[in-house]
Amino acid sequence: MKPIHTVIAFFLIIILFGGCAPKWQLAPLEPAPTPVVSEHGMVVAAQPLAAEAGIAVLKDGGNAVDAALAALFMLNVVEPHASGLGGGGFALIRMADGTAKVINYREKAPRSIDPDYYYDPADSTHDRMKSSGTAVCVPGAAAGWAELYHRWATLPLERLARDAIQAAEEGFVIDPTLAGQIGGHYQQFETDSLLAKTFLKIPAGFEDDSMAVYMPYDAGDTLRQPNLAKTLKTLVKRGLNSFYRGPIAEAIVQASQADSGFMTTNDLEFYRVDLIEPVTAKFGNYELLTIPPPSRGGTALVEMMNLFDVTDAAAPGLGNGDGVHLMSQCIQQAYSDTRTMIGDPKFVKTDWERLLTVDHAKLAAKGIDVKTKASPRDAVSPVDLSDVGNTTHLVVVDKDGNVVSLTQSINWFFGAGVIAGNTGLLLNNQMNDFSIPPTNETPTDTLNYIVGGKRPRSNMTPVIVLKDGKPYIILGTPGGSRIPAAVAQIIVNISEYDLDISAAIDYPRYFPNDRIPYERLYAENRFPMETFQKLKKNGYVLGIAPPYHVYFGGAHGIVIENGKLYGAADKRRGGAARGY
Repeated sequence: MKPIHTVIAFFLIIILFGGCAPKWQLAPLEPAPTPVVSEHGMVVAAQPLAAEAGIAVLKDGGNAVDAALAALFMLNVVEPHASGLGGGGFALIRMADGTAKVINYREKAPRSIDPDYYYDPADSTHDRMKSSGTAVCVPGAAAGWAELYHRWATLPLERLARDAIQAAEEGFVIDPTLAGQIGGHYQQFETDSLLAKTFLKIPAGFEDDSMAVYMPYDAGDTLRQPNLAKTLKTLVKRGLNSFYRGPIAEAIVQASQADSGFMTTNDLEFYRVDLIEPVTAKFGNYELLTIPPPSRGGTALVEMMNLFDVTDAAAPGLGNGDGVHLMSQCIQQAYSDTRTMIGDPKFVKTDWERLLTVDHAKLAAKGIDVKTKASPRDAVSPVDLSDVGNTTHLVVVDKDGNVVSLTQSINWFFGAGVIAGNTGLLLNNQMNDFSIPPTNETPTDTLNYIVGGKRPRSNMTPVIVLKDGKPYIILGTPGGSRIPAAVAQIIVNISEYDLDISAAIDYPRYFPNDRIPYERLYAENRFPMETFQKLKKNGYVLGIAPPYHVYFGGAHGIVIENGKLYGAADKRRGGAARGY
């Protein structure tokens, strides 16, 4: 057996099961927090100030889209490491009249890009795709927000951005989540003057620039971002699409090109979103709405739900080792299928819709049963355990029944590690979401190779589940490759095991991650010992993580039942549900 590439990061504890007893302790499965309950409107977002900004807009008469935009503006200020105007994403909208649309504002590779530059053997670790100006794709967030605003919003843009601008200008109190992220990136920041001036502090006595000593902010400190405040004011005054031409665009291009990046002002000026139909599917008594390619997340989720049904994977019971085994094999199959079928549909043509069918699930389920040991199912791409999370998700419901489920990102935390001049905007590193040529441990994935103008494949999976034709579950999570698997587990926790939204999100999670030549399953340590023993007997190599680890996402959800809204934010991050 080859050596196991164990990575210990962000206090993640990995214990691999061999022939001897594991030397670790289970954590208790404590009761989940009580869901937040409201009757009129609710916002669940990754930071309390963002949820409060959205609720304030609902109280001022705005609709769900207005509230989502207010929360997005605020997230750019208070959760800058995860998403913002320097990135992109997907918005799933369902209005009270039943119409539903997806806004695809995923980033694009610059058109003049040279793929060979990124696949150069001299860059064996593909750092050009991961950081600095070469990693930046054309941001789509401003165009996506503009589409939301012009199509559905009802309040002035100035009102929607007001609270965020105030927080950027006057400052906000840093929470433990952001403080931890800044501390974890301190060495990177202190060597870059723009990052240091934005996200590090100068202690008293060292204010002289010639003697400046930068230190990380602590939780409870106040962070001010005057450059970002100016940028937001400009976008309010000139419109969100002014992001793509003029001073802001020029600063983005200059930042990208400063280190051999390929972006031009034309890439920004001609960026466009796609307004598309959602993927729809039925399972049991429910109808599911989610997003199509270039994200594989929605398609993978539908296939998982079909496979769960075909294999009766939920039957063994919540947290049972046989059930986790069945669902893990179903999840792996869906990941494998979508990897071989999903890419940017404007560049690759496949019959990906067949993955949504029950007939396909019946074929794909061959060999998945409780008596068959775990086996690679044409393995999912490996995920290092240092990839502990990224991205943000928010959900909104207003008094009229309009619904928003939205996921967006700058990819890795703090993106490419590049701030665009004096704009205060962090830029994405979405080039890293394109695939690389195969190695001994990664399969060929030509559908997602780099091409100029192409959108990289995503795992984002915003979801709206209907019951009796009405919105029932509004859900999503960040978490990179773990997103579709986490969303599937939460939906099953509600639909099959009757957990409330808070308990469904709180329940321990697992993620099956194949790495040839053995099966590996990562799981939080709050499962019963009997579950782990069964999984070991079923052939898994187990990676055990502490409770509520950010690796498994940070889900936000709302359930609508009996005329009331029940909301919950994931303990794995610092989010909050707010209602009125």
